[in-house]
Amino acid sequence: MKVTGMQVFWMIFIMDVGMTLIMTLTPSLQAAKQDVWISILVAGCIILFATLLVTNAALLHPDQTLIQLSQTVLGKWIGKVVVVVYLVQWYTILPIVLRQFIDVVHILILPATPKAAIMLIMLLLIGYATYSGGIVSIARCSEVLGPIIILMVILVVVASINHADLKYLLPVYADSGMMNIVKGALPPASYLGHSVEYLMLASFLYQPRKGAPYAFWGVIAATFFVLIAMLMATVSIGTNLAPKMWYPFFEMSRKISLFGFIENFDPLTIVIWVASVFIKLAIYLFITSYGTAQFLNIKNWKTLIFFIAPVVMAFAYFPQNVSEATANYLLNYWVPYALPINMIGLPLLLLIVGKIRMAKN
Repeated sequence: MKVTGMQVFWMIFIMDVGMTLIMTLTPSLQAAKQDVWISILVAGCIILFATLLVTNAALLHPDQTLIQLSQTVLGKWIGKVVVVVYLVQWYTILPIVLRQFIDVVHILILPATPKAAIMLIMLLLIGYATYSGGIVSIARCSEVLGPIIILMVILVVVASINHADLKYLLPVYADSGMMNIVKGALPPASYLGHSVEYLMLASFLYQPRKGAPYAFWGVIAATFFVLIAMLMATVSIGTNLAPKMWYPFFEMSRKISLFGFIENFDPLTIVIWVASVFIKLAIYLFITSYGTAQFLNIKNWKTLIFFIAPVVMAFAYFPQNVSEATANYLLNYWVPYALPINMIGLPLLLLIVGKIRMAKN
C-alpha cells in the first residue's frame, strides 16, 4: 500500500478542518470571546510545532510505522508502553467521533431516524473503504472530498458576509487577556493535532523522506479555513449568543439569505461534516486495525476490522448525551492528555532519544 504526498496533505487537512469547525468553536468562544481568532492563530502555532516534532521523528526510520518506530528507538518494553498510549487514543476517539456524528445528524437533520441506523450506515461505509483498499482507497477518497469541502466552506463564508458586523471583534485583547486566549486555543489545537497520525502514515508514502512539507501544508490549510470560518461565525452571530450554541457554524449557515429567495445553506455544512467524519473515522479504523495487528503480530490486519467495528459501535452508546460525547471527552481527556502527551510529549521523546542513538552510532 502506497500513497502520494498530496494524498497525505488531503487526509491531514480533512481530519483537521471538519471536526475543528463544528466541535471547538463554542469552548473557544467561551474562553476567548471576540479574541477567538487570536486563539486559532495560537492553536496553529502549537500544532505547527507538534508537526515539526512528528515529521522529524518519522525521519528517524522512514520505513517504519509508529508501532515499529517506538520499539526501535525506545526499546521493546518502553516502546510497547508508548504504543499502548496511542492505542488508547485511537480506540477511544473512534466511538466518540462516531457518537458526535450521529448526535449532530440526529439533532439537526434526521430527528426521527433511529441513532443505530445512522451509526450502522457510517460503520459499513468506513468498514468497506478500509477493507477494500486500506489506506490507498481512503487516500483516494480524500483527494475527491478535500476540494469539495474547501468549496463548501468558501460558499458558506462568502454567503454569510452580508450578516457580518465587525463590531463583534472589538475590543481586541482587552476583555480576554493572554490566559483566556491560550485557554481558547487548546480545544482547536487538540483537534488540529491530527498531524500526529503522520507517524503511522509516513511509511506508506512512495517517498517517506519527502512527506514532511505535505503534513505542514495540511495543518496550515486547515488552520486558515478554520480561522476564516470561525471569524465569520463570530461576526455573524455575535459573542453573546454564539458561546451558548452547540454548533455555531451550523447556525450561521441557517441565517444565510441571498436575494430574498436563496436560503437554507445548512446542507453545505452537512456535506463538510459528513465528508470530514467519514475520512477521519476511516483513517482511524485503518491505523487502529493495522497498528493493533503489528502490535500483536497478526499477519492479516483486515480481520481485525470485524472485531473493532462492533466494539466501536458498542462503546459509542456509553455517553449518555451530547454534553458527555462532546464537552466531557474534549475537556477531560483530549485537551489535558492527548494534546500534551500524544501530540507533543511522546514525539519529542522519540526525536530526542532517536537523535542520541544516532549520534552514538
